[in-house]
Amino acid sequence: LIVILMQLWQCKSILFAAYLKDDQMTCVLDQLEVSSSSLELYEMQILWNKTFDECILICNLLHLENKCNAIKYYQTLMKCYLLAAPINSTTTETQHQSYKIFFIYGCLKASFPHFLKYMTNENLFSGSYYLHEIGNYSMLVSGGTFISVQLEILNLTIITERRPTVDSIRSKIIENNEKASTGDCVVTCYARSWHNGCNAVVYNPKTSLCTLLKHETPKPPITFTHHGMTLMLLLHLVLPWDVKVNSVRIEATHNISYELRAESGTTKNTEKIRDPNTKQAKRISTKSFVHLYRYMEVCEVNIIHNRKIENVTRVQVILNVRSLNRCLHFCRPWLRQFFYCAIIYSKHNYKCELLIRSTERSSTRFVDDEEKLAELLNCHADRQSQRRNNPPPMQYYLKETGEICVLEFYNATQLRGFYPIETLENVENIKSCIFACRLRYSSYICLAINYTMKKQCTLFRQDLRHKIYNVESQSLFAEILFCEPGTLADEIFDF
Repeated sequence: LIVILMQLWQCKSILFAAYLKDDQMTCVLDQLEVSSSSLELYEMQILWNKTFDECILICNLLHLENKCNAIKYYQTLMKCYLLAAPINSTTTETQHQSYKIFFIYGCLKASFPHFLKYMTNENLFSGSYYLHEIGNYSMLVSGGTFISVQLEILNLTIITERRPTVDSIRSKIIENNEKASTGDCVVTCYARSWHNGCNAVVYNPKTSLCTLLKHETPKPPITFTHHGMTLMLLLHLVLPWDVKVNSVRIEATHNISYELRAESGTTKNTEKIRDPNTKQAKRISTKSFVHLYRYMEVCEVNIIHNRKIENVTRVQVILNVRSLNRCLHFCRPWLRQFFYCAIIYSKHNYKCELLIRSTERSSTRFVDDEEKLAELLNCHADRQSQRRNNPPPMQYYLKETGEICVLEFYNATQLRGFYPIETLENVENIKSCIFACRLRYSSYICLAINYTMKKQCTLFRQDLRHKIYNVESQSLFAEILFCEPGTLADEIFDF
């Protein structure tokens, strides 16, 4: 183990300690970029319906047989790749045609304290450890605590580091723009990182100014006290949504490394910035809007977060419903008849339950973590005259985000309500154009595309006040009605 660790110390990597709560153990992982051509050469097994934690555990068990030392994981698909990869040929300098994989160096259970340098650790019986509490990393310098930025739309968590704004002097400014929150600013940086290398932000809450930065290798932090209202945030590590991280090793200048830690060994870090579209946990519900495209309507939806709904009765259960949006479609006739309808939707077993208000046989319903609970509220017609002659919507699977996106293509060549925000050249196909729009959803609220025979991809946001847009001849204009987590198989189902 020590030999392997010394080999990888020379590589540009991000080492971190992940806590597997159900198994009460901490695993040391290293995130590395590999080229797609290298990945094809590795011995590989594919497992379905596995959590990220299960994927780690299985690989760790196979490590003794030299059958696995790394994993690649798609959270939305619950798809686990077990890899037997040569250590010295994994890193790549290019961001194109590359993948992030996780090397697994070992896991420590609470029942095996002899792996630890310090025997009196307060987390000994929970199996939760920081990196500096594990053998070879005891000399790591503390770098303070990290902040978890959770991007619900992409099912990702970003580990970020707080720095005083004076540290941004060594950074290259990419652009300045206005954003509603720190979380929105971070999301914008992540969405554009593949294009301009953004890896840090400075956000001023008084002026709503968001500055995107490209920061070189950081110097070790000098102090970790609060530096005022405006801070620089360094974006270090991107992980699946539900991974529990105890600490992260950050490589700095002069061959020095420091450790960022969660607030506690079980990662109950209290200071979190959430996706700007997600309300604070203290809120019981969040209002949103959805396209019920089969009715050509936009409806207000109340997403209930406390997983409890009272005074309802179940009126129908529909099976093999592949999306939350489709489930809400079934709710629409009941709303018209009873002026109320709610749903409980399970993506795990594709089950849609419809609920209505009732004074008789009513009850309180609770849902588990895998189910979605929502009320369908007011609906109104959505540009029906402009859309009446459009063909039926089409479904596209985006492998990069693990989503199914439903698009409506327009026959009309003069359209209102769309404002062009960016035109990309040499875009290979329409699916790549859709993916580009999804990457810019958080920053631009990209909702439509125009793809031409010249491989131009124009992205649009909604703007009902804007003048008429003329669609280029022999091109495809499509509105992205909605996207939800899905698999390639969902392309052939009614989504």
